[in-house]
Amino acid sequence: MKQVELASGIFHLQSGSNMGLVVQDGKGLLIDTGLDKDTARRALRVVEAMDTVLEAVFLTHAHADHFGGAHFLQRRLGLPLYAPALEGAMMENPIIEPLYLFSGAAPIEELRHKFTLAKPCRIDHVVEPGPLEIGPFRVKIVPLAGHAPNQVGVAVREVLFCADAVFPAETLKKHKITFCVDLDETLATLERMPGLPYAHFAPGHGPAYKAGDEIAQACFTNRERLEEIREQVYAALEEPQETPALVQQVADRFRLRLTAATIYFLVRTTILAALSSLERVGKVMITVKDNRLLWQRSEAKV
Repeated sequence: MKQVELASGIFHLQSGSNMGLVVQDGKGLLIDTGLDKDTARRALRVVEAMDTVLEAVFLTHAHADHFGGAHFLQRRLGLPLYAPALEGAMMENPIIEPLYLFSGAAPIEELRHKFTLAKPCRIDHVVEPGPLEIGPFRVKIVPLAGHAPNQVGVAVREVLFCADAVFPAETLKKHKITFCVDLDETLATLERMPGLPYAHFAPGHGPAYKAGDEIAQACFTNRERLEEIREQVYAALEEPQETPALVQQVADRFRLRLTAATIYFLVRTTILAALSSLERVGKVMITVKDNRLLWQRSEAKV
């Protein structure tokens, strides 16, 4: 786990899923916990090596790779957990993540592994955007919705821990269709973020960005990809399509091989978010014909 000190006492703990650590007067605030007890243990070793005692944990959003270690930390240390509304409810009831990926039905076994089904944790404090005091720490909660319904960032002085609001170029190259539940909100977050008054932006994946050109370029690249996904979804609707056929066509257009059910359902969610975005502005519609639900361009005839 790589430790990058972005400002005095403010660390970006970089691994598969990054965490934040704020140290003040021998006390620590951990921001996100990684995937499981192993990542949480590694973070705890970092904290202990600094002669610091964890005061609390803040969880930015309810995806297993960011809150999966919270169960272990809460059980072992009795730490209070902070999280935004809705996201906190899903952390307490983590079956909701695979449930929504599987269209609300009881999830299949492949969606019941630790990558989509974390162990539950008790959220002690549900927070709203704005200033917040957590023990000796004064932070600001910044709304960053889109990737998750009520994802937030945590600002500590000149550093914004911005969760999964922005992905590094390597992630865009590898996964091509990045996950979001609301494409319009994700685009709005990416548009707004470079103008926020912080010197460093510490994401949930990849290295931190400096204010100015670095964060602006990263957000621009992410916006471009999401807009491309939306454009390719629309382009694939030359003829009305059922959802599975549309997922296949869009994946093919990005030369993406969907090799596991989990990946398929994640990609499908983003494609549905693109369809929802297009439907809001009147460009696509749904129709039911011959017991088939079809997506089509609004001017198309079935």
